[in-house]
Amino acid sequence: IFGPYWGFLWVWFGAMLGSAAAFFIGRTLGREFAASLIGDKLKKYDDGIERNGFATVLYLRLVYFPFTPMNFGMGLTKVRFWDYIAGTGLGIIVGTFIFTFFIGTLKDVWASGNWGDLISFKVFFSIGLFAFSFFIPKVIKKITK
Repeated sequence: IFGPYWGFLWVWFGAMLGSAAAFFIGRTLGREFAASLIGDKLKKYDDGIERNGFATVLYLRLVYFPFTPMNFGMGLTKVRFWDYIAGTGLGIIVGTFIFTFFIGTLKDVWASGNWGDLISFKVFFSIGLFAFSFFIPKVIKKITK
């Protein structure tokens, strides 16, 4: 609908709004309830997530942890909102790029019937980026040690 570049921006922006809303719902409605159920077990993870919020969120986004449970779940922790938003914003760039460029190309090919268009820079770059994305968390972990 919007093309690959505007589509990327709109998908990223929409994902950011949705993730922020789910985070606040989890924080507002679920934090105290989760703490009462889990008790001291939550505190152990909470302290670590609070200290390393940005890195934790970024890592989980890069390993393709399911989006919706993470949005609500991070609201249950003590992660700072801005660490959550920054980690999410940076962490979903790769997946959003792959989704908009690769799927957009498939849509165009399907509509035109010109299957030769699948052999394009966008398709190969998206597939390569997808394969590389599985190594990004390992690279980041190695750099931060």
